[in-house]
Amino acid sequence: MPEFSKRALRDIDELPEALQIKARSLIGQLDSQPHLGKKLLGALAGKRSLRLGRTHRIIYRSEPSVFIIAVTPRKDAYR
Repeated sequence: MPEFSKRALRDIDELPEALQIKARSLIGQLDSQPHLGKKLLGALAGKRSLRLGRTHRIIYRSEPSVFIIAVTPRKDAYR
């Protein structure tokens, strides 16, 4: 099971119930497929982004183990 930052746990709790269920499902898949999301570049190099519907992204680090950094709206995810 991936590790979570305090922010990520708070972010998940604040999501609508349907997105919470989808987020937990996708995060569960990261154990077996840590490179599921796309690589980020620039200031976010070393992190990955996984789509959670059209409006939210899961930002995580996959090395050395999966660590969920944030679950945030797309407009704020890459700042």
